[in-house]
Amino acid sequence: MSIIDSYDESEEIVKAEICTAGHKKLPSIAITCFKTELIELIKNSDNFEEYSELYVCGEAIKIYKTQMEGRDVIVYRTLVGGPATTSMMEELHARGVETFIIFGSCGELTSNLKKGAFIIPTEAYRDEGTSYHYIPISDFVEIDTATELAKIFEENGVLYELTKTWTTDALYKETKDKLKDRVSRGCKVVEMECASIMAVAKSRGFKAYQFLYTDDTLEGYTWDMKTLAEDRSIILKECLNIALEVVKKI
Repeated sequence: MSIIDSYDESEEIVKAEICTAGHKKLPSIAITCFKTELIELIKNSDNFEEYSELYVCGEAIKIYKTQMEGRDVIVYRTLVGGPATTSMMEELHARGVETFIIFGSCGELTSNLKKGAFIIPTEAYRDEGTSYHYIPISDFVEIDTATELAKIFEENGVLYELTKTWTTDALYKETKDKLKDRVSRGCKVVEMECASIMAVAKSRGFKAYQFLYTDDTLEGYTWDMKTLAEDRSIILKECLNIALEVVKKI
């Protein structure tokens, strides 16, 4: 059996509900990214508190609670890669989270992206393993929340671009031939979680809103770090403002 034949509707043996039994119930909305700086940006806000923990990959991830628009929201740092990201989402969903707002960086594959625009993925190419366990075989997973998210961007005058994304779990095997193929399929960016996130959201029945910003580029078959090593506090503040607008609308 190959990885693409892994979809199976029989009952799971290990369940998030069992693993999280007795843990503190959580608010229904979660905001997350892959940077510890996210926590630093909001820790001085009103009603901010360390609320709980999530144990994953041998690490205790702090879960913080704050209020946005009069609603309780949790904020946490997620780990890189589809398996870690979605395992965390599974456990948080089992504890009450129904909506995830996720943002992070991606790599450019082409030079024709709108300069300074955020990326809203519409479909994610499934070049990873997690999604094949959650939904049936397909090249792409469609992102149900993309249109709704784009409307929120428009209403707030935030520049964005809709595009397909290439999700891979093999960072150091982003080869020239793969790049050429993914661009031919309509992918303008590459990242490591989107297909996994959206497959799990579809399977478990929760909502996931994901948007991206570009950090590095593979365009022209060479890797340019661009802003990858720079301070990202300004862009994270923008992302947090957008997340607040999503909270207002959902």
